[in-house]
Amino acid sequence: MNVLKKEFDSNSTYCEYNMNSVGIPSIFIHGVGLDNTMWLPQKKYFYNKKVVFYDLLNHGKSKKGYGDLNLDNFIKQLNQLLEYLNIEKCNLIGFSLGALIAQHFTSRHYDKINKLIIIGSVYKRTKEQIKRVKNRFNMVLKGKSITKDSINRWFNKEYLEKNPDVYDFFFNLLEKKKNNYFLSAYKLFVDADNFQLNFSNFTMPTLIMTGENEIGSTPDMNRMLHKEINNSELYIIPKAKHMATYEKANDVNLQISKFLY
Repeated sequence: MNVLKKEFDSNSTYCEYNMNSVGIPSIFIHGVGLDNTMWLPQKKYFYNKKVVFYDLLNHGKSKKGYGDLNLDNFIKQLNQLLEYLNIEKCNLIGFSLGALIAQHFTSRHYDKINKLIIIGSVYKRTKEQIKRVKNRFNMVLKGKSITKDSINRWFNKEYLEKNPDVYDFFFNLLEKKKNNYFLSAYKLFVDADNFQLNFSNFTMPTLIMTGENEIGSTPDMNRMLHKEINNSELYIIPKAKHMATYEKANDVNLQISKFLY
């Protein structure tokens, strides 16, 4: 098994990659409060492909200290990473907040995207759905932990009972994040519906996926997104919740592989 090369780009973005294989590179963008380690099942599965995993600003090992984050910051970060790795065209795979970043990046830099994969994205949330995510954000603002609540929303209960190591992994990952860094990215996720997307240039093949039992990035949201994006496919992951990339990794990896290769 190839070991991914680990380094920082010239803008202090931490990345792990394999650029020694043939084909179009695939870039994986993680969700809010997480880092590149959430993609462990994908790192194992796609180790012999041309892949890049990186940490978003204020996350993981990447540059910290942004008091205010906007989509422009994340778009610029990804653009700089592509330049650093001499990537002119890529496949883009985004999860949750990463899915939103992938869509906004694509709307501006569609010429750099070969294929797009959107996993667990929010889209046109109802007032009630926005209220729920704002309530969680306000809990964090008050210094309360939402780690247990998050993990239980992301995974099926039976899976966590059989895989306590996965629970511990995500618990430790979420608990070690610093709220003063995390909150600026979380607020961006909360307010995502305020940032309109122009899908007119989304002509590249696009795969949209979410879990059948997902309550945050619901199948209905993703059906609407599928109707919005021409040349898109929709796959609802059976019996999956938010963290399908981990719990239903075999299924998700198969869908990614079929779509990209």
